[in-house]
Amino acid sequence: MSKLLLLALILAAPGLAAQQIPAETSAYRPYKASLGILANPRVIGLQVEARLLRHFGVRAAGLQVFDANQRQNEFSAGGLGLLTFYIPLKNQRLEPVLGLGGVYSLYHWDVGHHRGNLHDVNLGGGAGLNLRFSNNFRAGFNVLAANGFRADYVEGAMRVVGRRLLIMPALSLDVLL
Repeated sequence: MSKLLLLALILAAPGLAAQQIPAETSAYRPYKASLGILANPRVIGLQVEARLLRHFGVRAAGLQVFDANQRQNEFSAGGLGLLTFYIPLKNQRLEPVLGLGGVYSLYHWDVGHHRGNLHDVNLGGGAGLNLRFSNNFRAGFNVLAANGFRADYVEGAMRVVGRRLLIMPALSLDVLL
């Protein structure tokens, strides 16, 4: 019987010891702003974010789009402005975020004898998950969605001829300020 009691104490000891040790917390300090890059194989951009409240902020990004179908001297660029909401979790390393806002698109077209700029403003939003590595750095995976456009030549100029859902997954690296 004493051997059974001794065995029970040996098996229970690690559990009792673990209960006495305070749980390690990963308390990162809050940040007021972030500055970073946003990229995928077709897009690269700079983004900046300001935290207005603990779980709310605003984010702006400027993007350069690289499209294999564009002619020489043509380019695409864009910008987005989002109101962001960070979903609170107990694990402070993870920062799930939702955003909703506006998207600006610029397409410069050039067919030699005719050229011009096509501008479009529309709605967009997205979701992402950031992973904080320290008080000053995070990386994330984001999926942005926008009410994009289809363009074609109409009467010698490029015009919006339809709408399409544009989905853009991207990785981000941010310095937290």
